[in-house]
Formats: sequence, C-alpha cells, structure tokens
Amino acid sequence: MSEEKSVQETWLPVIGNALAFLCLARFSEKHPDKTDSVLKKVRFLEGLGLPEKDAAGAAGSTPASVRKLKEMERKRGK
Repeated sequence: MSEEKSVQETWLPVIGNALAFLCLARFSEKHPDKTDSVLKKVRFLEGLGLPEKDAAGAAGSTPASVRKLKEMERKRGK
C-alpha cells in the first residue's frame, strides 16, 4: 500500500502540471490577448489550481519574479 501511495504522490502532480501546461498552450492559441504576459499566464494556471511555484515555472518564470510582478501591479493600483 505505501508503494502505491508513493507512486501516486510522485506521478499525480506531474500529470496535473502537464495537463495544466497543455491547457495553457491551447488557451493561448485561441486567446493570445489573454495570455500575453507572464502574470496573465500565471493567473490562468493558478485558476486551474496550480500553486504559484508550479504556475511560474510553466509560464517560463520564477516564483520570486512572479511575486515581484504581483507586487508591482498592486502598487500601480490594478
């Protein structure tokens, strides 16, 4: 039983992240204006349930960079 749990703990997040990345790619094809920035991509992926760390990686960025972008957006008042 513990081996099965270990396999699930390892592979289910990988499968979930891969599916989220595919969703982003498909959505970007149909709606390029809604995914024209890293922050928009991260928000889309977070909406699918990915944590910020994984969403940042899939969007081609780092968690620290995404946090800075969010902070800059808050300061601009968006």
